[in-house]
Amino acid sequence: MAKVTENVQAILKPILAKKGFDLWDVLYEKQDSDFVLRVLVDRVDGEINMDDLVMLTEVISDELDMITPDPFPQAYLLDVSSPGADRELQQPGNFVWAVGKFIEVILNNPVAGLEKFTGQLVSFLDDKLTIDVALKTKHQLIEIDLDNIQKANLSVSQDRILTTEEDYEWARHKLVHISTYQKINGRKEFLGELNNFTPEDLIITDESNDELLIPRRAVAQARQSNDF
Repeated sequence: MAKVTENVQAILKPILAKKGFDLWDVLYEKQDSDFVLRVLVDRVDGEINMDDLVMLTEVISDELDMITPDPFPQAYLLDVSSPGADRELQQPGNFVWAVGKFIEVILNNPVAGLEKFTGQLVSFLDDKLTIDVALKTKHQLIEIDLDNIQKANLSVSQDRILTTEEDYEWARHKLVHISTYQKINGRKEFLGELNNFTPEDLIITDESNDELLIPRRAVAQARQSNDF
């Protein structure tokens, strides 16, 4: 089956690239009594939509019908779809695309005592990932060999964890989500704009337009949030 998917990828990748699409992955697998060829495609710029997928299904079907000799051992169902928000990262090109984004990684062998990381992919060079991971009160750059990865996905949440002074400076006047160890004014969860911060406190304006002072020693987690 690997030979089938490699053959399909080699044929479709340049064709889709000319149309402004990126061939993310090709899967050929059995589902119940049928074989399914899944072609995962994304736009190079912007988000893929349903009209794109309908058009691509026709284009891809026509291209597959012209392959000689027929590489498919049995009849199959064609499924052209988006890789999704939590898309799996497998190929080197996937990791190049994901630089600057937040990813989740499960390892074959522990690194820095951990088998699972969630953080921002800072770079991907020479089959080695560098991930910015928030550990306790500081950020740490973790290097991971590609062959040590059991599974990697784009993180559904692309929110940045705030731990250092640089993080808070970056998040000033952005929306933040703060969780506290104990209740403050009857609450442990806060959403609002980070107006300012000091070594002792975070000052935010919440959704009710009230200014709140949150002691930093009470903060369990602070992150920049894309959802108010």
